[in-house]
Amino acid sequence: MAVQKMIDTLKNSSFFSDLPDDQLSHLAEIGREIEFKERVEIFNEDEPAKEVYLIVSGKVALVICVTGLGCRQIMEVQDGDLIGWSPLLGQAKLSDTARTLTPVKAIAFDGEKLLEICEQNPQFGYRFMRRTATVLSERLNAVRWKLVDVHGVHLPTVPLESD
Repeated sequence: MAVQKMIDTLKNSSFFSDLPDDQLSHLAEIGREIEFKERVEIFNEDEPAKEVYLIVSGKVALVICVTGLGCRQIMEVQDGDLIGWSPLLGQAKLSDTARTLTPVKAIAFDGEKLLEICEQNPQFGYRFMRRTATVLSERLNAVRWKLVDVHGVHLPTVPLESD
């Protein structure tokens, strides 16, 4: 994909929409467009964490596998979402499996190169990592609500002053 076309694709994503072209051009240089068919793994839990993906189009299930329980979908992500963020946080292995639910177009970024860009351009790095933290916070909240929904009656009640 040509650099300008990649910049345009990045600008159209909610994750990168308000970044200036000069910052997006660094990403465009290290990004590569990739397509996945329906019902295939983009990456697997516990594999080495090497790439970060921006979903351009399609839907992806984030799945965790537990011995004795099998694999369970914990979340669904789609256009504009970032997945495979483990290398950004220095984690050696991926924390879940990403399996396509529909055909998916994505942009893959080498995690080490992406971190280098963040370090070389602190303004971009701050904005990028803040967005990443926001995404992780939103996902954590979604999983917390799912936990309460599934196991809420079994969780201990805690009286608060406002009760």
